[in-house]
Amino acid sequence: MHFRRFATLLFAISSYAGAIEPTKFRIWTSKSGSKISAQASEMTQNGSIQLITKDGRELTLGIDEFSEKDQGFLEQHFKKKELQFAANAGTLEGPVEADAGTSYFVYIPKNLDPETRAPVMIWTQSDGAKQETLQRFTEAADVLGMIIASPIEARHEGQVTLLNNFSHTRNVLSDVKRHYKINGHGIHFGGDKSGGAAAFHNSLKIQSAGTYTVSGYFTPNMTGANQGHHFLAGSTNSSQRYMTAYAAAKFDEDATHKLYLGAREMPDSRDITIGMIWMYAQGLYENATRRGDEIDTFEERVLPWLEELALNSKGQAAYLTRMLTSDCTLKGHFKQEIEKLHAQLLQSQEAVAHIQGTDALDIFSETQLARYGSHFKPLTAHSPKKFVRMMAKLEKTYQKSEKLKPVLKALAEPTHR
Repeated sequence: MHFRRFATLLFAISSYAGAIEPTKFRIWTSKSGSKISAQASEMTQNGSIQLITKDGRELTLGIDEFSEKDQGFLEQHFKKKELQFAANAGTLEGPVEADAGTSYFVYIPKNLDPETRAPVMIWTQSDGAKQETLQRFTEAADVLGMIIASPIEARHEGQVTLLNNFSHTRNVLSDVKRHYKINGHGIHFGGDKSGGAAAFHNSLKIQSAGTYTVSGYFTPNMTGANQGHHFLAGSTNSSQRYMTAYAAAKFDEDATHKLYLGAREMPDSRDITIGMIWMYAQGLYENATRRGDEIDTFEERVLPWLEELALNSKGQAAYLTRMLTSDCTLKGHFKQEIEKLHAQLLQSQEAVAHIQGTDALDIFSETQLARYGSHFKPLTAHSPKKFVRMMAKLEKTYQKSEKLKPVLKALAEPTHR
């Protein structure tokens, strides 16, 4: 196998000074000039900033989304330490030249076995591939042993978006196949907004194992008759939350719509990892006879990650272990360990409330949100009074789930553009 290095960036175990006090409440300005009053509570390892508004809303933004002045302030406040490089860290390569005027970035996960067929996801950004966006997928890629590639030229271009996207995506996939050992049954697509719509189109054309999309929507001529399993991440306050819910409803049992806190930005790395595990595991075990080597890799990588997640977030760990035990045909030691972990998590009231609350949000998404998304028509400043009543009831019922409370609060608020 031939590994190429084009402006390779080694990914590191980077750390930030611990126990740093949050900032005071101040006005933050984005690159586009929009403003928000909030307190910055944390800078994560991948450069995401956690903001908390005075009314308790929590937002996650990439540091690159702030003005240059605010970026400098955040770097200085959180005192980012120098990167400590690790020998087994993954690598980000690019731009890599593919065929016919296509170039792309690609992330190769750490400890990738060159003799084992790896899964791959082609991620298309609505405004073209960016290194900082790809960095949000490194945790998921490392946990799954999945190669993530993103074409730079595949971007929103009016009526030719889908044709343009498919052409560049196909070129990238062909190039990745030439240089890495890929399982043909483990091809996935993903994207945000118009890139999400293109991911559905690409999945239909190439018959992928599944998709992971953020605020992804169907165009009027799409039916949702795709094969595979589809995880749709919908922002609580984006005007596109209705389109994402509608697309998930079209896929019926082959999809889930999971709401994450935010207005329009990408989910944080942990939310992305959870969604991609859901997407990947569904198709993996459904085709176990053809993907045995992938299953071995998946189980070896995912179990320790899940055990660590259970220590930090019982609710999220319970959500994933419930999915694995109920929807996937597990066997042997892995089956025993996952069932054992799930049983332990169910002793926690927080975990039980999180599972039940997530199920309630699934129903809310299918019966309420999806009704407003029959075609692409964003609804800004939209907050039906019944949503306020419904979320207040759910918040009271599932108050023991700390992770769900801010999501429920946000869903009662108006949508943004």
